[in-house]
Amino acid sequence: MIGNFKEKSIEKQYSKLKEKSVITNSQGGKIKSVAVILDNASLENVITSNLASKLNFDKKNITFLVYRKFSKKDEVTPKFFTEKEIGFKASLKSDNLKNFVKNDYDLLINYTKVSNLYTNVITLHSQAKLKAGFADIDDKLFDIVVSDPTFNEAVLNQELKKYLTILNKI
Repeated sequence: MIGNFKEKSIEKQYSKLKEKSVITNSQGGKIKSVAVILDNASLENVITSNLASKLNFDKKNITFLVYRKFSKKDEVTPKFFTEKEIGFKASLKSDNLKNFVKNDYDLLINYTKVSNLYTNVITLHSQAKLKAGFADIDDKLFDIVVSDPTFNEAVLNQELKKYLTILNKI
């Protein structure tokens, strides 16, 4: 019962914040720091190698945040977050999430393949200069939107490379 009330509260606040959100036009130099949001931890190595080889990002400047369902059995680590770390009205409860969204990344890429309220809230709160992701997730969240019905990471990376080259970011 409280879980449903909390989720409705988060959804309502998310909608309000999304409407107020203004996509910022990123001025400045090349992309150095990259944040990646995932909902599948097993993709981390593949995505890291693809970003390093195809987009020439330095592996040590890529930060991952992975969503997973809450389980008492799972160890709490800074790389993972759960729905328990987001409170009523889409507030961030953990220092890990607060630090992640405050960090001034040059690029945030959301690789989630299914619209997820919690990863969307983190994307919305993020202070990243540029945000990229799949169109079917929530295209109002991103500066660079890629439409791919298969949600293929390679297609997103390929399109991202094209647009970042046009914007003279890589």
